[in-house]
Amino acid sequence: MGKPKVMVAIRDASSVESLVTLACQLSQGMDADIKVLHVVVVPALTPLEAEDETLDREGKELLAHAKRAAEKSCGSFTTELLRARDVGEALVGEARDQGVELLVMGHHKPHPHAIGEAFLGSTVRYVAHHAPCRVIVQIPPPEHG
Repeated sequence: MGKPKVMVAIRDASSVESLVTLACQLSQGMDADIKVLHVVVVPALTPLEAEDETLDREGKELLAHAKRAAEKSCGSFTTELLRARDVGEALVGEARDQGVELLVMGHHKPHPHAIGEAFLGSTVRYVAHHAPCRVIVQIPPPEHG
């Protein structure tokens, strides 16, 4: 049996470094390999395998950012850009297919009130209910301003 696997799902530039750092810390404690994944949502009328560099550009930039962050605090890691129609289904499917033991993801909406956290976004809810592994959701602190 191989090493345990930790997958970190990145969505936007504001959370990449903190998510990757958290996943790296957790993977070290588990002596696990880490995979950084970004899911590109492809519009319904566009084929998933369409030759369209504009679809992947932002995701490739996010993965490059994640790679720089991971090089600071991770041992071994891989990155992957995945195209899908639904992010939650893609994350759950990839976790299942790869035998992931821990999935780390972020919740992108700042929480103005503690009660607001009871209503997480649909992707987080889907993954929490369907993932074949443990899930850690990093919630950003409230913005003060």
